[in-house]
Amino acid sequence: MLRVFLWVIRTGIATSRYRGMRKWIRILLLMLCVWVVCAPLGAWVTHRAWIVGDDGWVRLLSNLTTILILPGWVTAMVFHWVGIGEGREDLVSIVIANVFGWGYLVVGGVGVCVVIRSVITKWKARSSADDQDEVDSEPVDHGRRAFLANSTLGSVAAVSAAALGYATLVEPWGIKVREYAIPIDGLDERLDGLRIVQVSDTHLGPRIPESFIVGAYARALELNPDLIVLTGDHVHDGTKENPRAAELCEPLVRGCPMGVIGVLGNHDWWGDGHQLSRMLSGVGVRMIDNDRVWIDAKTRSVVDSDPGEGALAFAGIGDLTDGVVDVDRAFRDLRDETVRIVLAHNPDTAEINALKLAGAHRVDLMVSGHTHGGQVKIPFIGTPIVPSWYGQKYAGGLVQGPAFRVVVSRGVGMSMLPVRVGVPPEIGVITLVRSAD
Repeated sequence: MLRVFLWVIRTGIATSRYRGMRKWIRILLLMLCVWVVCAPLGAWVTHRAWIVGDDGWVRLLSNLTTILILPGWVTAMVFHWVGIGEGREDLVSIVIANVFGWGYLVVGGVGVCVVIRSVITKWKARSSADDQDEVDSEPVDHGRRAFLANSTLGSVAAVSAAALGYATLVEPWGIKVREYAIPIDGLDERLDGLRIVQVSDTHLGPRIPESFIVGAYARALELNPDLIVLTGDHVHDGTKENPRAAELCEPLVRGCPMGVIGVLGNHDWWGDGHQLSRMLSGVGVRMIDNDRVWIDAKTRSVVDSDPGEGALAFAGIGDLTDGVVDVDRAFRDLRDETVRIVLAHNPDTAEINALKLAGAHRVDLMVSGHTHGGQVKIPFIGTPIVPSWYGQKYAGGLVQGPAFRVVVSRGVGMSMLPVRVGVPPEIGVITLVRSAD
């Protein structure tokens, strides 16, 4: 069938009496070749990255392909809803997304070419008419004008391609370290200078390869933490990556003096949060969703019961959207004078009544993730999309909530779209210092 189609195209080019028609047939033929090559190639790299688990350049190309053919994935979801294909990690859905996505891209490319050509033609005709009205004007070099127009359009296309490449192939893989010195009222002098390293939103799965998370955890240990906290979204979704996500945390547990404390995020619950929590606990991570632990100031160790004077408590609150929030259980047995740091994946947790109204539980600091900094920050505009009910307030950094401060990590991985622009991945270093008061 393809050979017949190509024969018809060639015959049309050979027999056409109009040069313009020949030119457009050549463009259509070029676009067809792009579709024939890119659709199977895109399906192959996506299959290798998402199902087989390949890393390196294959993972980078799959991320780039995902952005290019987003409408194709919408089509694949429609097919899934009617019973064709089984979702993301399914070869049928991957093929549907690439066949339709690259088709949309080719058709759109032809459409853009038609519009641009039409604009250039009208511009040249208008310029020629204006020049004829000016008798003393110099001859018009239409070839030069066409060259300038085509060069401008080519430059725009090149800049757009470079920006897309940077957003998918460069910025998402350069981890930054952000440091915060947080004064805490009532902090025991023996815990003054306690160094907490936060790693959040690793999203092990189709967007983020294992090797990148291994590197991020190694970087966290290089920061000489006293304690490491993990604030959720360890995996992207499903249960396939749960065992490996837990295994990757073992070096953190072994290498950090006080060990690792963690909570789950909404993506973890999209699979089996209970299973993942058990697996993380199995490698030594203290999971405190709706639970609490203490740091003993005398021994500088994490303990399961109140050690008495000078203790620092860590309370974990379940994910706000997909988990169970039980604030009273998380704060049980905590004395009023005990300094408390809360781990909660979603920073919107700071706005719930149980933590902000009069008589609410004392919180000295909350540490969260979830929002990824919006992943895209546009100069003079800001972050267009932040997964929070409070706009850009909790996009990232140190934020003053209704009753206490919140450190919001911009995360290590990526969520729905594999792009970052102006919002590089980050690891946080929180140093607790005794308040001057």
